[in-house]
This record gives sequence, structure tokens and C-alpha cells, in this order.
Amino acid sequence: MRTISSPEGAVLRGESTARAVAWDRSARGPGRPAVRTQQPAPPVLYPVPDGAPAGAVLRGGSDAVTAYVPDRRTTTAGRRVGDAPAPRLEEVYAAELDRLRQEAREQGWAAGHAEGTAVAADAVARAEAEAAQRAAVAQQRWEGRTASAVAALTAACAQVDATPPAGGEELHELLLRTALTLVEEVFARELAVVRRPGIDALRRALALSPADGPTVVRLHPDDLERIPAAVLDQVPDTVRVVGDDTVERAGAIAETGVRRVDAQLGPAMDRVRAVLSA
Repeated sequence: MRTISSPEGAVLRGESTARAVAWDRSARGPGRPAVRTQQPAPPVLYPVPDGAPAGAVLRGGSDAVTAYVPDRRTTTAGRRVGDAPAPRLEEVYAAELDRLRQEAREQGWAAGHAEGTAVAADAVARAEAEAAQRAAVAQQRWEGRTASAVAALTAACAQVDATPPAGGEELHELLLRTALTLVEEVFARELAVVRRPGIDALRRALALSPADGPTVVRLHPDDLERIPAAVLDQVPDTVRVVGDDTVERAGAIAETGVRRVDAQLGPAMDRVRAVLSA
């Protein structure tokens, strides 16, 4: 086995690398001693203070000794060594997605609230218009039938007065009772058909009352309770509607100063009897 006595052999034998020096093979030859070349010592690096420019010479040292500057090379991730870690791409996407969802939710809520308010207002206005139209139609029908009944009674009374009595006072009383019964049946039928008789009574009272003075209209409490608030809102500001137990159902009494309008059906029938009995 060959024995190596050179510094290279020292490394191979497991000795310290401190003895190893650069070996100049060109200097080796038959009968020539090996020539060792001494490597220069590595420069001494000192940490640079904060704010010192790169390449500055430290105070108190040799001009040949330069300040140590940390390595600022960029890594494969695209950032410099020592920089703060960059946010992950999925975190950026998640934050942006949450912001877009919140913005869409707020816009959707505002649009839905506005649309719901508009639909509700339209439904209320449509219901009020339909109720007012039905009330107007019922009022016109009531007034038309009442006028027809009064005209028929007036014509019948005129014909009776013009015709000589055939049976005396008994026939006259019979005709009077028949006419009154007919009027009462007409009124009773109209009251049964009308869904809210309080509205009709209020309209009759206001139609016979002056419009330029403060007026108090009294209705039966049950009729007043069935009148919608939308109808009461249409009453002029000079008119005040109150409940009164002394007023009969489907009737009304309007008072304007010293003037009193009785729109009850009972007193109206009494006036018809008085006219027919005259």
C-alpha cells in the first residue's frame, strides 16, 4: 500500500484541514521539492450601523476594511431577503370576494326595500280607490232608487187625489198604508244591500249641510266604527264626525250653528206619512 505524506494525504487520513494548503502540482517533478503557495486571508467583515451607506469605511479601521452589508438579493419567490412576507394570493382573493359579497348584499337590500315600499304604497292606493268607487256606486244607486220611489208615491198620491173616492175614507187609509209599506220595504232593502250604511248616512248629512261653516256630524257608534279611515280622511277639515247612541242605525244628524239636518230614516218616514195624510 502506498503512503501519502503530502498535505493532500493528511486530509485523506482524516486529519485537520488546517494543515492543508494549496498544492502547486506544476512545481512537482523528479528531484524537485514541492512548492506551496499561500492563499490570501479572507477579509474581515464588520456589521454596518443602521442608516450607513453601502460600502462605507468603518471609523477607526483600515481603509481596506469595508463595512459589511447584508445580502439583499431577491429569492425565487420574487421578494428580497429580510422583507416582510407577501400576502398569499388566495387571501387577497378571499378578502376581495367578501367585500364584493357585502357590497352586493347592501345594494340588494336597498333595492328590495325600495321596491317593497313602492308595491305597498301602490296596493294601498289601489284599495282606497276601489273602496271609494264602490261607495260612489252604492250612493248613486241609493239616490236613484229613493228618487224613483218618491216619484212613484207622488204620482200615486196625485192620482188618488184626482180620482173621486169610491169607498170613502177607508179606501184612502188603505192606499196610505200601502204606500207607506212600500216605502218602508224599499228602505229596508236598500239598508240590507249596502255594506256600510254609515258612509251613506254621512254623505246624506254632508250633502244637506252648508260647506262654509264648522259642522258636527253625529252617527251611531256601530256605523262610525265600520267606516274606513281612508273615507274619514276625505272629510273636510271643517267637519267633525262623532259617535252618538241616540242616533239610529244608518242615520245621521248634522249640526251647523243653529241649523240642524236630520238624515235619519225614522223621521223621514214620519214626514212621508205627514205628507200623505194631508
